[in-house]
Amino acid sequence: MLVAITIVGVLGLRRFSDKVRITFDLSCFLAISFYFHEQGIFFPVFPPLHAPADSGALWLRAIGGAWWLLGSRIVVAALWFAHHRDSRSRGARLFSDLAAAAIYIATAAIVLNSVFALPVTGVVATSGVVAIVLGLALQNTLADVFSGIAVGIEAPFSVGDRIQIADKIEGIVVQVNWRSIRIHTDGDDMAIIPNSLIAKAEIVNRSIPSPRRAASVELSCPESAVPDRVIETMLQATLLCPDILRTPAPSAVLTQLGARRNAFKISFFVGDTSHLGSTRDLLLRSMRRQLHYAGFLDQSRQEEASKLNLTEEALTTRRLVRDVILFECLDEQQLDGLAALLELLRLEPGDALFSEGAIDASLYVVAWGIVELRQQSGASAETIGRIGAGEYVGEIGMLIAAPHAATAVALTHCKIYRLPRKAIEPLLSKHAELASAFDKSVRRGMEALHRKVAVLASPDIGPTGQLLLRIRSLFHFDSN
Repeated sequence: MLVAITIVGVLGLRRFSDKVRITFDLSCFLAISFYFHEQGIFFPVFPPLHAPADSGALWLRAIGGAWWLLGSRIVVAALWFAHHRDSRSRGARLFSDLAAAAIYIATAAIVLNSVFALPVTGVVATSGVVAIVLGLALQNTLADVFSGIAVGIEAPFSVGDRIQIADKIEGIVVQVNWRSIRIHTDGDDMAIIPNSLIAKAEIVNRSIPSPRRAASVELSCPESAVPDRVIETMLQATLLCPDILRTPAPSAVLTQLGARRNAFKISFFVGDTSHLGSTRDLLLRSMRRQLHYAGFLDQSRQEEASKLNLTEEALTTRRLVRDVILFECLDEQQLDGLAALLELLRLEPGDALFSEGAIDASLYVVAWGIVELRQQSGASAETIGRIGAGEYVGEIGMLIAAPHAATAVALTHCKIYRLPRKAIEPLLSKHAELASAFDKSVRRGMEALHRKVAVLASPDIGPTGQLLLRIRSLFHFDSN
């Protein structure tokens, strides 16, 4: 009955949960152990048979075989649970697989030799021939197995680590088994790589000693641009990228001198690989704006200034005004008139440009440097973002005299142009239709990607039409 229960349970409970199967194995193991204890047998190892055995002796040996089988299953289950406590593991571990195979082979040898008293010498000799044949037929698979053993011993990575293999595949290791590893790539694919390739490949573990990732960006500027100023401008651009780590600090160097252009390289760290692509994109766009308005990207800047009969500063203000979305409805003459009315402000690090809650009917356009915007949150000020060259803030206050929703503080030496409300009053008095155009341009500017931070520092303009009514009311002309 014990043998029948064991066989039926082992075969019938295969689809049940691990806990159910282990509970059954343990119960049967204890029941058989109790039976042997009642029979005066403390360890089920039997001597060879010298005479025909009766049915009772044969059943006793059969029960002994069941005892060894259940014991090996319990040991294998214990090893499996010991090596799969990590919730990140999504597959069998190499060690537990090999250990289970060794335990079952040893158990089979013990049962044949010490329980049923069968000679195993012939079996071993025959198995050697079979092993040679199988080895030739499965040499690739065996190469993967033994390579997996070598990789498992060295343990260059574990489940959950981000690795890069031979500059081709990069992703998160989700499974390690006896033949291959599975990597969840950044392209949301599942790469299955044999262990024989892993053993030969160059492996970079990006999770050790920390998940942070180093990266760099290269660019060139005209040889007329002073390298020190270019490097300073590039480092300012890193302040506009919140995912760039401050420790270790970003660095910029001159990498090559040329007859027409010089090459520069900026290096930085991010906290995780997932931030790398977006941070590199944001840094490139930020550096482009910073260098463009500083005049370091345009080799013909001086020629343009001479052709237009403008000074360097006048050329900068001309570019800034034309890039402000708010003024996209104005013609060239009107834009030049606004550029001439810009007032230059120079700020030192820590100087306040304007304060939260203050009514300041002016538009501010950054030409050089970085400005940080902060909002009061309880007893402390919360940083909502930073703006740099080519970005502007304060258009709502200029148009409708609304208070600032944040405080602006210079992080670096800054060069900022201020456009007061009186500069646009003559335009609106002569061209009342500009109010509607300004309303549309303000809303389009609010949706611009690079203006996200400045929008957070602006008061709410309300639903469509409300801003237009307030502009008309402030500048004292009716809806007609």
